[in-house]
Amino acid sequence: MKPDFRKVRIVYVGARIVGRRCLQALLQAGAHIAGLLYLDESKAGITVAHCAFDDLVRDYRLNARPFTTLHDPEILTWTQKCRPDVGMVIGVSQLIGKELLAAPRQGFIGMHPTLLPEGRGRAPIPWTLIKGLERTGVSLFWCSPEADTGDMLLQEAVPVHYEDTAGVLGARTDDVAARLLVQSLPLLASGHPPRIPQDNDRATVWPRRQPEDGLLDWSWSPRRIYDWVRALSHPYPGAFTLVDNRKLFIWACRESQDRRRATPGTVIDVLPHGVLVACSEGTVLLTSLQWEQDQAVPAAMASLPVGSRLGRPT
Repeated sequence: MKPDFRKVRIVYVGARIVGRRCLQALLQAGAHIAGLLYLDESKAGITVAHCAFDDLVRDYRLNARPFTTLHDPEILTWTQKCRPDVGMVIGVSQLIGKELLAAPRQGFIGMHPTLLPEGRGRAPIPWTLIKGLERTGVSLFWCSPEADTGDMLLQEAVPVHYEDTAGVLGARTDDVAARLLVQSLPLLASGHPPRIPQDNDRATVWPRRQPEDGLLDWSWSPRRIYDWVRALSHPYPGAFTLVDNRKLFIWACRESQDRRRATPGTVIDVLPHGVLVACSEGTVLLTSLQWEQDQAVPAAMASLPVGSRLGRPT
């Protein structure tokens, strides 16, 4: 007789769209969420893809409380009172301290949208696209005091398509993460879930990104510019350039086959379907632009006349 995973008491720590998506999948599968910690909305301003958990708390009558920092002693006490068998932390960038890690009997499970040990660290979705990778993955792992280094529980490769933006790829990895967490429930109920050590010799670490890191360099190739723009599109802060000290966000573009040449960053043509800009090895067609403090518009409506120079402050 298979162990009943509905008897496994889970404390779930969640934030962002992925945290909500995974929690919803677990609840729909019948998982026993003994307690929910969700990121306080006061922190939403510094969280990418923030979303509320209120309706899930209400509909499933969850024992829930908000948090700002997981290092609050009250959070530890509250978690211990939930008597968890296992913890899950999804969509939260804060590291869990040793005392909280020890609160669930089996420990905490984390999720990272790369094929660990490759791509440890921050901003995994943008870095995957910036690097032009054709494959990434979703990894469920046992949390340790260091980020993304714990033993593996489950892992699955995820394709990256040329047309993917950050939002599209993020939604794909979110869906895989939700499915893998549901798949883990019988393993957790067995009492002997996998704990496969990561190969540290293959590990790579990707650094944190800040909004100001989105500045585009027109001396790059068309493909690199394309990857840069799609990597930083919504829900991320956006790729941008400067035009006479004014910030111009580029939300969408594509590689162009137009062979006209000019100094990189020069507007070569304004077409009904976009603005053609020179770069080091060809051209790119900008299709969605937004001046700072304005609304995004089709590029042809952004008032960039032929001969304008992008990326050149005065």
